[in-house]
Order: sequence, then C-alpha cells, then structure tokens
Amino acid sequence: MALLDQVSDYENIYPAFWECARGKRGTYEFQRFLYNYGEKLKAMELELKKTGSFRWGGYREFYVYDPKKRLVMAAPFRDRIIHAAIHRVIEPILDCGLGVRTFACRHGRGNRKAVLRLRKQLMNMGQQRYCIKLDVQKYFQSISHKVLYEKLMRSLPDPSLGHLFQSVLLSHGEYGQRGQGIPIGNLTSQLFANFYLSSMDRLASDLLDLNFYEDKEEVDAFYIRYMDDMVIIARDKSRALDATRQLVDHAQDTLKLNIPPRKRVFLAQDPIPFLGFVLDSKGHRILSRNERRFTKKLKRLNRYGHPLSLKAQVVQSYEAWKNIDQKNKLNKV
Repeated sequence: MALLDQVSDYENIYPAFWECARGKRGTYEFQRFLYNYGEKLKAMELELKKTGSFRWGGYREFYVYDPKKRLVMAAPFRDRIIHAAIHRVIEPILDCGLGVRTFACRHGRGNRKAVLRLRKQLMNMGQQRYCIKLDVQKYFQSISHKVLYEKLMRSLPDPSLGHLFQSVLLSHGEYGQRGQGIPIGNLTSQLFANFYLSSMDRLASDLLDLNFYEDKEEVDAFYIRYMDDMVIIARDKSRALDATRQLVDHAQDTLKLNIPPRKRVFLAQDPIPFLGFVLDSKGHRILSRNERRFTKKLKRLNRYGHPLSLKAQVVQSYEAWKNIDQKNKLNKV
C-alpha cells in the first residue's frame, strides 16, 4: 500500500483523532469538532485520497519562555489530526535511519536518557577529554524546504506523499513564501527537524570513528545530539577541532544552516551544560536558572491562591525531572 493510502486510510485518521484529543477534551476546539466527528474524519479521508494534499488552516501564534523566548505556532485541531496521521505512518520509517546518537522526540529515548548517556561517557573518559558544544542559530526558522523535501523523498519508499509534504511546508504563509522555516508546535515539525540533522550524525560518526547504529562506550571519542544541540568529545584536541570544523561546514554548505562562532562553545575539560543540567566526570547538578524558574513558579502559584493539588503536581513534576537517576543517590558536580 502506498504511503498516501496509509496516511489517508480512515483506520489511520481515526486513532490520530483520539491521539490529538489527549488533554484537549475540555477545549472549545475539541468540543466543536466532536459534533459529527465521524463525518468530518471521513471528509478528510476523501480529500486526501482525491487531491493527494490538504487545505490547511491558519496558525495561532504566541510566545513561550522555556527558557528563552520562542514563537510557537499552534495549528487548528482539524489540522493537528492530519499531522498526527502523517506522523503515525512515516515516523517508524524515518526513525530507522536516525541511528543511536540522537535522542529528541523518539520512542524509548528523550532528554533523561540523553543526559544519563552523556554523564556515563564523561565518567568513563574522566578529565582526559576535549569537549565542544554546537547549537544551530534559529534552527526551526532556518530549515530549507528544498533540502528537507529532497531528504524526505530519498528516505521514503515511494513518492506518493510529495504533494502533501509540499502543502505542509507551504501551510505557514511567511515560511512558505521564503521557502525556509517550519512552525514550532507541529508534530510533523518535530519529526522533520530531528530527521533534518541526521546527516550531521552520520558525518560525526565517520569523523570520530564511531558506529552509527550501535552505541558502545567509546574510549577515544563520543558524539550525542538532542535536536540541534550537539556535543563532540575526543581524547585528542585536534581531532575534536577538526570534526567540529567539518560539521560546521556541512551544516552551512549542505543543510543551509548557520552555526556562528558564538554557538560554538569550546569547553575542553570544563563541565558541560546540557538539557538543563551541568555534567562532568563526577556526576551532575541542575542549572541554577532552572532552580530559579521553579522557585518563581511556586511563588506565582502561592500569590494567586492556586489549590494545593496543583502546587503538589508542579513539585512532583519538577522532582521527577530533577531526579534523572532513580537508582543511585545523585552526585554533585
């Protein structure tokens, strides 16, 4: 069955609808869509099958500060169903080509396992290491539609989703006009953004003599990525610098991305800030700014008289995130 047939199949759209409903059943958008939802889902199926594309609605835009200012673009509930339907079909295919060195938005991985994996490597290597941290400037806004589309078409078994992908990339007016950028907030955007940098993972594995598909506790070098945050470690300083130079060139020349000097952090043997923690060969601690954010959030809840149950949930969530190692007592850097 062609990929478009799989995406547009009612048996795929129906569970996608209920996936989008999680945590949203009290919202006006969901309640409005719920009326005659079966007929609406069937109409969406027919539209996809007939046109090979979809009429996307407008985005609701707002800023979040987590920790830096980001513009989030929320698609209408109807659109989110199709994003989920696409994701259900192509995510298992694309995930097979991501290797073992990227952890964002993947089943069985995530930020906790990324932190634990980096911490374990640092403990194994000790102070005999040279570390460099890379971060793409305005990553989601900089993704080239042409490059992304070509990478998707090469990685999927058939081209039947081509028109649908083009419509997704054009769904945001400003980004569609300039052929660059994908909205933060779409389920497909998370998948596309993680997939877009897979060639960086392959290149880093080759340069550092690592196995792309098998994760071992390497002695001389290490590489890990969480979305566009990359960490390069080598015993030899020149090897780490050479790998960094070639990765930066690949990002600019092939992926049309910018990693400016201020986004290249030469940490050498210093502790590594990564996903809200600071790690070195002795263990980890929480970044001070995250502790301050948690304290401010509790103060706001107290100030506006929120119920104790909500404050308990906030504390429980923070403690669960902080205690990444549930088996052993936390070490401090």
